[in-house]
Amino acid sequence: MVRAEFISEENLKRKYKIKNGKIVILKIEDDFDEVTFWDEQNIQLGNDRDFLFIEDEYNENRYLLARMYVPIIQNGLGRAAIEFFTEHTDAVVYAREHDGNTRDDGSHLTGDAPMFVGKMQKEGLIEKAII
Repeated sequence: MVRAEFISEENLKRKYKIKNGKIVILKIEDDFDEVTFWDEQNIQLGNDRDFLFIEDEYNENRYLLARMYVPIIQNGLGRAAIEFFTEHTDAVVYAREHDGNTRDDGSHLTGDAPMFVGKMQKEGLIEKAII
């Protein structure tokens, strides 16, 4: 199991070293509903809203994982993003089952996402959707 190596944390930013030795910085953005990925030169590695979380309308302590994109895969950065978000918000993250339906909020699972979510659910980092 590959994990990004935690280096430091400051002001809603966590620095990690990945297996090729590069440093990747995860940032929780100002509205506290997304995690983005950056390099040491402050250049964004992914897109806006790499990991997007939507607050549950019935429970402000539960967030739906609505989008997940990791610009450098197989380095533990997805796991690091989930851990970073849950530790700073004290929230529970959940995901919908992969059912093949496309959703307007982006919470449908595509590509490697079903496998990643399943693994994170087994580890207890992501819960299954209640509905």
